[in-house]
Order: sequence, then structure tokens, then C-alpha cells
Amino acid sequence: MDPPRPSNVQVVLDQLGFGWYQIRVIIIMGIAQATDTMETLIQAILGPTLRCEWNLDSDLVALLATMVFLGVCIGSPPMGYASDHLGRKALSLLCCLALIYMTWLCAIVPTYLWLAILRFLSGLYISGLLTAGSSMISEFLPETYQATGQLLVCSFDSFVGLYIVGVGFGCLVGHLSWRYFLLFSTIPLLISALGMYLFLHESPMILAHWGKQTEAARVLDAIARSNNRVPKPESADTNDTEPFSFVGRLPENEAFERDDLSVSGFLDLLHFFIRNYAMPTLLLIGISFIWGMIMYGGTTLLPVELPSTARTCLQVSQAHPSLQILFDSVDKNCCCFFCLQMPKEHTYFALCCEHL
Repeated sequence: MDPPRPSNVQVVLDQLGFGWYQIRVIIIMGIAQATDTMETLIQAILGPTLRCEWNLDSDLVALLATMVFLGVCIGSPPMGYASDHLGRKALSLLCCLALIYMTWLCAIVPTYLWLAILRFLSGLYISGLLTAGSSMISEFLPETYQATGQLLVCSFDSFVGLYIVGVGFGCLVGHLSWRYFLLFSTIPLLISALGMYLFLHESPMILAHWGKQTEAARVLDAIARSNNRVPKPESADTNDTEPFSFVGRLPENEAFERDDLSVSGFLDLLHFFIRNYAMPTLLLIGISFIWGMIMYGGTTLLPVELPSTARTCLQVSQAHPSLQILFDSVDKNCCCFFCLQMPKEHTYFALCCEHL
């Protein structure tokens, strides 16, 4: 790779390309980004159990999920502002550890009120993981791989969902309490926090924005070494014992500019979007709302649909249509019979088996 000319961080990232460092970022942050899906499945399994154990009505069970996503809605703006001042990695790691701690506290709470409060606080930290984590992923990816990287991150929702359903089924078979289920559900977060601490750096984009050009250049050096894309020396006279470094090669025009939070600045930004991007903004809001309905509604079905993919393909390609109808009828009738025989708190897993 030829030595790049002095340019901004994004141009250097585009020259370094997509490699092992970006794969590392996608895997570690993809697990952290799946926390909202994990919370949806936890509530789907936890709700019926608490309804029987604590004699809760449907409104109180639904309020637990409401508290989580209420925390996500309220916490997103301040967490996004905090990520611009604390850093992407620092806030993501802090929120990941805090979410683990809140989940452990949920596993030992004695009353419903404490559980609802802790679920709300968990939603606040989930919003921090979503905002800072998505920014961190996009700021490590080359421009041509932005869409591909975000789609790869979304695939971890299914894997984490499968893990949560498997943990719930294991607790059911092992006759373990829902408190153990909450404890075991934090293992993906522990893996993600450990990976962030050991294998990831702070975003070079935010470091350059802060005016820390030397730190940003060192992060780019680490990316170049990981991707095996270290540029060659500019001339043959350069000492070969000294490897190439981006230190001193980034422009100084990306100096840090402190943005003061004010009502007038927010109103100016709102007026800018209304005047120039009114229709695209409405379309994005509608698309985001529909995407949220599909994602969170399908979250409870996708993990149990994935294992049945092989059986479905084999059945459609090999079996006669009449045999397919007969097989599905017998399968679902047997599962419905087992649902009637099982306790109420275990019917969710029987419904999962029905999709297999």
C-alpha cells in the first residue's frame, strides 16, 4: 500500500479498507447492539413466570416491558450527547457494565416496584449502547462498507435471541428459577464488555474531532496492522527499522470545536430540517416506526423459526403438498395438546417447539 497523502480520518479508513479490525468491531459491538432484542425476549419469558409467582395481572406484566422501552426513548438524546463528550468506547463500555449490574440486581429484587424501577434504568443504559455503539461501528467502517456492516450487525439479533431462548429452555428443564435465567442472560454482555476493553480502541473520528490527532493516528496505525495494510515508506532512504505511522500526517484543520447545548441551536436545527428536508424526515420517521414494529414483533418468532429452516426446505422440496398439510396438522395438534397439559408459565416454550 502506498503512503496516503495528508487527509482526514475517513479518507484514511477508506484506504485501509475492510479487514479483520472491522470484523472485530462488528462482532463485539453486534453483540452489544442486540441488547434491545434480548430485553424483548427476556420480557416474553419473564412475564408469564412473574404473573404466576407474584400473582400479577396483565397490566403490571405489560408495564415491565413499557418501562424498558420508556427508558430507551428518554435516554437516547442525553446518551447521544454524552457519547460526543465522553467517547464512543467509554460510554459503550460504561453502559454495558451498568446494564450487567442492573440485570444482576433484577435477579435479586424482592418486590415488583424495585423490578420496575430497575427495568427503567436498564432501558436508559440500553439507549447508551444503541446510540454510542451504532456511531462507533459506522466510524470504524470504510464508506463503501457502511450499509453492509450495519446489516451484519443486525444479524446478531437472531443469534442472541437464540441464546436467550436456549437459556430459558435450559432453566425450564433444569427446574431453575427465573432469577437464574436473568443471571445467565448477561453472559453475552460480559463477552462484549471484555472484548471492548481488550480489543477495541476509541473511535478515530471522535478523537480527531476533539483535536487529538496523535491518538487518532495511533488508532489508525492499529487498524493498518490488523488489516495488514501498513503503507510502505515514502522513499528508499527511510530507515526500515522504523515502521510507517500516521502520526503527524493528519491535518490540523480538524480542531476540536466545543458545541454548546442551547435551545436556540436546537430550534435552528429543527428549522433547517423542516425547511429543507421535511418530506425525507417524515419518510424516515415512518420507515423507522414500521421497522421497529417488524423487528420487535418478529423478535419473538425469528429465533424459533431459524432452526426449522432446514426442515421447511426439505419438506417443501421433497414432500407432496397433501403430505405437507397432514404433517403440519399433526405437528401443531400435538403441540397444542402439550400446551394444554403444561403449566401456564411454561407454555411459551411449548409454542417455541410448535414452530420447529
